[in-house]
Amino acid sequence: MVVSVFTLGCKTNLYESGQIIGALQKSGHEAFHGLKKADVFVLNTCAITREAEKKSRQLVARARRLNPRCRVVVVGCASQKNADRFKDIPNVSFIMGTADKTRVAEEICGSGVDVEEIPSVFCEEGFAAQERTRAFVKIQDGCNNFCSYCIVPYLRGRSRSRRIRDVVAEVRAAASAETVLIGIDISQFGRDTGETLAELLLALRDVPTRVRLGSLEAGVVTEDMLSAAANINFCPHFHLSLQSGCDSVLRRMNRKYTTAQYSEAVKRIRNVFPDAGITTDVIVGFCGETEEEFAQTCLFVRQTEFADVHVFPYSPREGTAAYSLPDVDNKVKTARAAALGEIKGRLKRNFAEKFCGKTCQVLCERQKNGLFEGYTAEYLRVYYEKGSVGKVEQVKILSPYLDGAKGEKV
Repeated sequence: MVVSVFTLGCKTNLYESGQIIGALQKSGHEAFHGLKKADVFVLNTCAITREAEKKSRQLVARARRLNPRCRVVVVGCASQKNADRFKDIPNVSFIMGTADKTRVAEEICGSGVDVEEIPSVFCEEGFAAQERTRAFVKIQDGCNNFCSYCIVPYLRGRSRSRRIRDVVAEVRAAASAETVLIGIDISQFGRDTGETLAELLLALRDVPTRVRLGSLEAGVVTEDMLSAAANINFCPHFHLSLQSGCDSVLRRMNRKYTTAQYSEAVKRIRNVFPDAGITTDVIVGFCGETEEEFAQTCLFVRQTEFADVHVFPYSPREGTAAYSLPDVDNKVKTARAAALGEIKGRLKRNFAEKFCGKTCQVLCERQKNGLFEGYTAEYLRVYYEKGSVGKVEQVKILSPYLDGAKGEKV
C-alpha cells in the first residue's frame, strides 16, 4: 500500500515518523513523509497547545480531500490525550497513542482504539528513515519536570533513556554529515540507566559526523559534559530553555533553576566555546506576569546576548497546574511578544556580525532563489553561491543578511 506519514509538533515526533516510515518500508509498503495522495494516512499528532490539537483533527479532512476513500491512522500526543475526539471522524480507522508507534506497520489495516500504557523504560526498536544531510536520532523520551504550564509529561510519561550502544549504532547507520541528538528532555539522559550525556558524546568521538544537541536544561551544562563536547566533532550550539528571565515567574512555572544559575551555565559554555550560539525559548504573558516581571525578562535576554530567541505567548492548557491561575490579557501578550521580538532581531544581527570576516564550516542544506543555504556549527544561517547540497563547506562570512548572514565559499 501507499502510505503518507504526516507530522505535527516537535523534532521527536518527526523522528518517530521516520521510525514509522522505516517499519512500513520494511514491511513492503511504499511510505513517505508529507501529506500526498495515498491509500493510508498516518497522522502523527501534537497536543502541546489547544491550537495544535485542533490542527491535528483538521488533518483528517485534508487527507480525505486527497483521497475520499482513504484509511486514516491517528497516533501521537493528541490521540493519547483524548482518543475520543477522533473516534467519530469519517475515515479514521485506527487510533493509537504515544507508545510503540512503529506498531502501525503491523496494524495498518487495524480498526478501533488501542492507546497503550506508556512504558517505564525505553523499549523502542527500529531506526528512523533519515535524510542524509542532517540526521535526528532519539536518545530519550518522557519528562520528569512537570512545569506548571506543560501537558507533555502526562502524554509522554516519565523520562526513560536509550542505551548508548544503541544510539551509536543508529548514528553510524544514518551516515549523515550532521547528527542531532534529540528527545523530550535530553538533559535527563542516563539518569535511569546509570549512563551520562558526557559518556554518550565521547562514544561518538570516532563516528564521522558532526554532533549537535537538541534542547537542554541549564542544569546539565557541567564541566564533564563540556569537556566531552570539546573532545569530539561537536557543534557549539546550545539551545538552553529559559522560559522567563524573572525568578518569580520561574517559580510559578515550577522551573528548577534561577536566573543566576542559568547565567552560570552560559558562562561555563562561553569559557569552553567562546563563539557558541546560545539560543532559547521564552514564554511571555505567563499567569500573572506583571510589567516589571516582563521588563526583567527583556533585560536578562539582552544581557545574555542570545543568538536567537523563540518567543511564545502563554497558552493555558487544561490539565496542567497553571490552568486555574489568573491569565494575562491576550492583547498584552501580543504586545509583549512583539517587544521581545524586536530585541530578538537585534540580537540575531549582533550574532551574525560577530562572525563577519571569519571562515566557518557550513553544512549546505538546500538551494533556493539562486542561493545555497546552510548552518554553521554555531547555528548561524548562511546564504552563499556555488554550494554543494549535503556537503560541509568552508564559507567566509561577509555581512548580516536576512535571518542570518551572507557568505562567500572559500
